[in-house]
Amino acid sequence: MSHALDTKAKNALADRSTAVRLADRLAALLPGVAVVHVRLQDPRTLWPHIRLTAVDERQQVVPVPRAKALTVARWIIRTFPQAQWSSSRGTTFDLRTAQLAGQDA
Repeated sequence: MSHALDTKAKNALADRSTAVRLADRLAALLPGVAVVHVRLQDPRTLWPHIRLTAVDERQQVVPVPRAKALTVARWIIRTFPQAQWSSSRGTTFDLRTAQLAGQDA
C-alpha cells in the first residue's frame, strides 16, 4: 500500500515541477504578465477555438500576438490534460505561483 502512495506522491511532485518549469518559461516569454486565461470556446463562435488572455499585476490586459498566444495556450493545455478544457469558462494559470485555477479535478 505504501508503494502506491509513494508513486502518487512522486507523480504529484513531477506534475508540480512541470508546472513550475512552464511558469518560468512563460514568464520569460511574456514579460510583465502575471496570469493567463485559456479558453477553448470563443464566445463569438460555435466551434472550439483556442483563446488566451494575458493579464498583468494591475489586472490590465496585456496584448499578445496571435501566434504566441496560440503556442502558449497549447503548452498549458498539454501540460494540464486533466483540466476540464470543455468548460466554457476556461482556466487560469498563474505564472507567479504555477497554479491552475478553474479546473474540476
